[in-house]
Amino acid sequence: MSTVTTLAPRPRAGGLRAPAAAFLGRPPRRLLSALAEAAVSCAAALLFAYWAVTVHVNPTTRVGQVSGLATLQFRLTAVGLPLLAAVTATAFHGRGRLHRRVVRVACAVIAGLASGFLAAGILVALSGTPWPLAGQGDDNGHLADWAAIIIRTGHLTDIYPPLLPHLQAWWAVHFTGGEPSLAMKQLQTLMIALSGPAGYLSWRLFLRPLPALGVGLLSTLPVVLLYKPYSTLTLIILVPLLGKFVQVLRRAPRRPLRQSVTLGAVLGAALALLFLLYAGWHVWSAPGLLVAVLVFLPWRSGRPALARAGAFLGAAGLAFAVLAGKYTLVLLGATGTKDRWCSPMVLVDPGYIAMSPYPYRGAGEMGAWPPPGEFGGVGWFSVLLLLGMGVALALGLHRSPVVVTAACFLSAWAIRFWISSNMERDQAVQLYVRTFHQLQYCGLVLLGWAAVLAGRWLHRRLGALPEPAARPGRPLHRSRIAAVGVLTAGLLFGGMAASATVDAYMPQDPKYGWLSGQAWYAHQIRKPDGACPKYAQDGKCADPRPYATHQAAPAADTGTMGTCDYPWKRD
Repeated sequence: MSTVTTLAPRPRAGGLRAPAAAFLGRPPRRLLSALAEAAVSCAAALLFAYWAVTVHVNPTTRVGQVSGLATLQFRLTAVGLPLLAAVTATAFHGRGRLHRRVVRVACAVIAGLASGFLAAGILVALSGTPWPLAGQGDDNGHLADWAAIIIRTGHLTDIYPPLLPHLQAWWAVHFTGGEPSLAMKQLQTLMIALSGPAGYLSWRLFLRPLPALGVGLLSTLPVVLLYKPYSTLTLIILVPLLGKFVQVLRRAPRRPLRQSVTLGAVLGAALALLFLLYAGWHVWSAPGLLVAVLVFLPWRSGRPALARAGAFLGAAGLAFAVLAGKYTLVLLGATGTKDRWCSPMVLVDPGYIAMSPYPYRGAGEMGAWPPPGEFGGVGWFSVLLLLGMGVALALGLHRSPVVVTAACFLSAWAIRFWISSNMERDQAVQLYVRTFHQLQYCGLVLLGWAAVLAGRWLHRRLGALPEPAARPGRPLHRSRIAAVGVLTAGLLFGGMAASATVDAYMPQDPKYGWLSGQAWYAHQIRKPDGACPKYAQDGKCADPRPYATHQAAPAADTGTMGTCDYPWKRD
């Protein structure tokens, strides 16, 4: 006599069930649903940003700045309240399927609105001028020169990632009358607006809408660089994409060989495009990714499993080499280049990653940052970040996105100290200060995952308790109540964080702050039609400088970092 035992399927946890938006390897119907979700989020971001052209204030006065920010907050509230009302109504009276769809739309819209607010705020700050942040100076000035060279010659020889200069040149030719700087303003606005959808949709590779919104907003809004959004946009997408890369690698032995190769090629191509847009985060993350790949290769699963994993890696590497191999060789050939730029961040305690000094008036002076910490010299933000990292690793060490995010953090952390420890000897900064953004982003991601995993643990503990009733005889699921709370908090956090970020960029004389000076410069350059911008100081402005006509030769290397010290110690 034989006994057949039927095993019940393991229930999926509320916030972490099989990803409802895993964009790779899904059926066509789900793919269309994911594309619709992406379209809704991007549309919300772009439309809210475009709405800012109807905000008529003087952005160079403090009263005008406050009125502009208040207008955006009011509009955010006016759009968000009907969303919350729809979620609340379906939570109490709608069927489960309808409620889930409404929540999904609301999450996508709120993610778009948050970064749409950022873009709208920059449009308010630049009201009356066609020039981008920093005008024709700083990195935007260099990019405009390179785009002008591409327009003139068709190519560019430089170690900077080539995708953005070529995109800027194409955009200038087709949309701004051949003016690269004017093209940069439009591209800046687009990339800022799409940062929120990018963060949300990237984490939808692993999470349901609500936790993806929480992780996305928490990690994206604090790190977006409004004067250089292409760099942080790359970071926001790269870390979850690396998590997906490792996850697919781990599952490769159980997939058909053809599917593994296809997925490898798709992921390799995506990583290559990000590398061509901004390469720094790949460099900081490479050692950590290598360790994660070596750890998760199926060494003990036999040769067939190892061969499938190798085929996945080979396809990814080939796709990456085809698209970005040439630029990779250029970058490797420039490893002897010395970065001797001494910014205020260079003299900040290298272990401090809580806040950048630039948004704060006077904090850019060397030696005036960081502020004193409350907990043994460490601020509470850093303590919270570390607690989140500990909880995320304790509860999610078996999850690919958690492991990869931690690996990217630790990789950048080690490189940061390795470079800075040799800074005096080599008299070179080697861009190590830019690891700040990767460390902060990865730390916030792990904090978000800690909340998600802790919520799942709590959900299991509360599962035995009776559900509250929406009306007599009809139970109301706790997840529906949670959706109302998470979305309300997400909407308010999005507005508050976006407003605080944009406020630092509102135009003021550069002597009052570096970020506020970025917008101020844009108001002081004569427009292409010969008129001064509407809010130029005293109605006067300077003529725009001509764009470069050829690639400039590198400046002579002095061999030292110059007077890189506190102001009161300089010679």
